[in-house]
Amino acid sequence: MMIESATRSEKKTFEWIRTSRPGHGGSSPGPPASGSSETWLLAVFKSMPITRQLIITMVTLVLLTSAGVGVAVYFAVERALLPQGVVRVEASASQLATQIKVQANNDRLNLDARAHSGAIASFINSAMNQDSANRIDLEIDVWRQIVENLFVAELAAKPSYLQMRLINAAGDEVIRVDRTASGEPPRVVPPDEMQEKNARPYVDETLALATGETYISPIDLNREFGEIVQPPTPVLRIATPMDAANGERYGLLIINIDLRDTFDNLRAGLGSLGELFVVNASGDFLLHPDQTKEFAFERGPPVRFGDDRPDLAAAVGASSSGSTVVHEDGRSIALAWADVPLDAAGADLTVVVALPARAARAAPAIRNSAMIVGTIAALLATIAVVVAGRAIVRPIIAMTDGLADASAGRPVMLPIGRGGEIGLLARALAEYIERERFDSAIIGGSNDAILTTDPSGHITRWNPAAAALFGVAVEDAIGRDVDNVVLPGGTASLHQTIDDQLDGKESRHLDITRTRRDGSKVDISLRTSPVLAPDGSMMGISIIARDMTAERYAQETFRLSVEHSPAGKVLTDAEGKIILVNAQIESAFGYSRDELIGQSVETLVPSAIKRRHETFVRDFLADPQRRAMGEDREIFGQRKDGGVFPIEVGLTPVPSRNGTLVLAAVVDVSAERAAKRDLIARTEELERSNKDLMQFAYVASHDLQEPLRMVASFTQLLSDRYKGQLDERADKYIHFAVDGARRMQGLINDLLEYSRVGSTMQPLEPTDVGAVWAQVQRMLQSMIRTNEATIEGEALPSVMADPEQLSRLLQNLLSNAIKFRSEEPPRVVLRAERQGAFWCLSLSDNGIGFDARDAERIFEMFQRLNERGRYDGTGLGLAIAKRIVDQHGGQIWAESAPGHGTTFYFTLRAATTG
Repeated sequence: MMIESATRSEKKTFEWIRTSRPGHGGSSPGPPASGSSETWLLAVFKSMPITRQLIITMVTLVLLTSAGVGVAVYFAVERALLPQGVVRVEASASQLATQIKVQANNDRLNLDARAHSGAIASFINSAMNQDSANRIDLEIDVWRQIVENLFVAELAAKPSYLQMRLINAAGDEVIRVDRTASGEPPRVVPPDEMQEKNARPYVDETLALATGETYISPIDLNREFGEIVQPPTPVLRIATPMDAANGERYGLLIINIDLRDTFDNLRAGLGSLGELFVVNASGDFLLHPDQTKEFAFERGPPVRFGDDRPDLAAAVGASSSGSTVVHEDGRSIALAWADVPLDAAGADLTVVVALPARAARAAPAIRNSAMIVGTIAALLATIAVVVAGRAIVRPIIAMTDGLADASAGRPVMLPIGRGGEIGLLARALAEYIERERFDSAIIGGSNDAILTTDPSGHITRWNPAAAALFGVAVEDAIGRDVDNVVLPGGTASLHQTIDDQLDGKESRHLDITRTRRDGSKVDISLRTSPVLAPDGSMMGISIIARDMTAERYAQETFRLSVEHSPAGKVLTDAEGKIILVNAQIESAFGYSRDELIGQSVETLVPSAIKRRHETFVRDFLADPQRRAMGEDREIFGQRKDGGVFPIEVGLTPVPSRNGTLVLAAVVDVSAERAAKRDLIARTEELERSNKDLMQFAYVASHDLQEPLRMVASFTQLLSDRYKGQLDERADKYIHFAVDGARRMQGLINDLLEYSRVGSTMQPLEPTDVGAVWAQVQRMLQSMIRTNEATIEGEALPSVMADPEQLSRLLQNLLSNAIKFRSEEPPRVVLRAERQGAFWCLSLSDNGIGFDARDAERIFEMFQRLNERGRYDGTGLGLAIAKRIVDQHGGQIWAESAPGHGTTFYFTLRAATTG
């Protein structure tokens, strides 16, 4: 408790210091005494440990002395070095200007070299029909291609070149090579993309030059067809006039140079210490720290140096380069400038560099050296002070560090080997820390939430398990009223428990339910006990809280599952006494649970079998094994009114601390057994009826064949012998009789086939669908050939089927697909797709199709969707197909639309489970 109290006191002191600072939010309690700043600082200083007081005092004196001397020396050196700093700025400006001049001169020399190219001269002479002593006799198109390749190579070698062009005296582009975007390869511009440039000033100005002279344009943004190219690209153009061999002026050779990399290099060369400006002869900005002001004259109202930075512009002298110190807005700025003459006309550009005067004063090496030396001196002085201070108060430091380590949970090092009062105090402190750590480890590592309060009910201890259970951090719980944290909402009060224990009453147990932040409920069990001081007085209470949510949920779930189970539940002990029943038992047997609890389970057994049941119970308990319901046992129960009814019972042994319990699940099966007897009787009657019906259909169909054959035969003879001898009406009547007999014969055959599907069904066996499909095609070969049908089968599997019935199924579907053909030759495809334990086979055709609303009706007997005279058939083919699939345990259906063919799907069990 001593360590904890000291820590709380120190925290309160630091909190007072923090909230009392000027500018801190909230009201400041102010200094404890007079309220002056001196008194407040003194109070803060006195609240510090003695070690800190000593070290702060000595270090402050050393640092103040060192800092005063260092600052004075630094400013003296800085003032002495200011002129040299300004000179360095001027050198930087000249160096940046030189970069621009060197690049422009190199590009001028490169253009001059290209202007003397023999290939360009030969092209110009060919274009102007001029002869040259050095000319190679080639067509002008060949010279054009050579010049284009020369330009392409030039742009490929120099990434900064945007365009290289040959323009004639009329201002028309003749040859042009450019790159469409930065980093893209150069391309030869086709003639239809060439532009007229006679309106551009650089054309006339270059043509006005003498042979061998060079024109350098002002720097502006690149334009195509009068619009600024995006992204904006600063461009410098260098051009020279081009003459034919006879001296006649042909036009000019010009290079467009991309200056973006050049400008980026200028910025990088200066760095971030100062500002860089590049202005043209009109004072427009080409480079500016604010890039929105660059090339403003190209995009709108111009922004000029004299308007934007008048103090700097006024300081730039008439000389080509120079430097000075300028005062702008209260700041001292080291300013330097250097002109960049791009042609003989004078200064085209001016590079201006501006740095804060302080940045230009001291050389970095001197400044850094002064800072390093000063820092090292201060560090050495501080180390010496700290070592001396610690040596003076080392025992006190050890005790203070021991307390801090104990609070932080680190190993504690105390001077327990010293003599005198320090050693005695250290040994007592070590013993206390060890005991306190042991108690804290027990409380902190507990899975149960443990908290303590003082006699007024304010929380004094709150372990991590409490923080997790109640969702309140330790720092938010300490010092708060226990009811507000543990029992929000006023559902109960722990203050009454505190009062009871102050009166010497026994510990209490309290169950509560809290709502978490996510809305879920948590059940908590609270057990309280008093915390007593050595003199017996109560210091507060200790509360152990345990999360009972899972346990109570399990109990409630078990109770509800048993109570609301559709089966009756009876739990008995090892003596056969009933200890639990549910509502279903009350309903089935007519007893209330109060009448059954404590009674023998034989109460629910018919009198005639009670003795036998007792023997069964003993045998079951001798070797308790789970027994499922059913198992063909006839079991009966007896209701309260004496009625006996059939039941099914499942038994489950339940081990418990008091021996084996038996949980019986009881189901009244009176209705089920009556329904089962009725179902058996109905099934037998239905089987008898089906056999009689099938026998009748077979006999009727068979017996009808003989007279029908006689009618058909003699009618056909009558037609053959007397056709044409009677009148036309008689021939028509005979035809109707013959056709009716034939259709009746077909109908009887199909009926006979339909009745045989079930009666002649053979055991299912693995059957290769591909082999059966090939056999069906051979059987229907005549029909296929007559209709010029195309028949296909794709990756057909093996299924469980009666091969003969499967053949009949495929015959019916294939003949149906060919019969109901469209104007095009029939095309029929049989495919298969695995679906779990079944294969789904699909037979698709390109026939006439049918309305999707008739997809069910086509499988019914004698259903025809088309007129009888147009298509033959009895309307039983698809009904037979459905009966075959049903007998195989599968399904059959169809998808179609008029004029878009039909697909029949049917499922058959796979021959393998893979």
